[in-house]
Amino acid sequence: MEYAFTTVGGCDGILLSGRCTYEDGTRFHDMLRDWDFAARPVVPIDLRFVTFIDSAAIGMMFILANRCREAGGHIVASGAAPHIIRALRRATLDRYIEFR
Repeated sequence: MEYAFTTVGGCDGILLSGRCTYEDGTRFHDMLRDWDFAARPVVPIDLRFVTFIDSAAIGMMFILANRCREAGGHIVASGAAPHIIRALRRATLDRYIEFR
């Protein structure tokens, strides 16, 4: 998994790319540490370049969703491939993520 802070839908957001797996845990937590949830509780996230997501990475998305909720926000995901959306919906993350 690679990530970059960039403009997503006209707002500050996060671009994820590549395979999102268990091995990305440290990088994912670095990303969380660098995002200011108090200033930006709604996290626009561009998933168009994500090619694979495993169960550990889905768990990481729950962590992100919880951090957003604690700050009064949520995740706004865009561009995800159908197989990525299906994986996130199977895990019931659609309760916490607004898909666009």
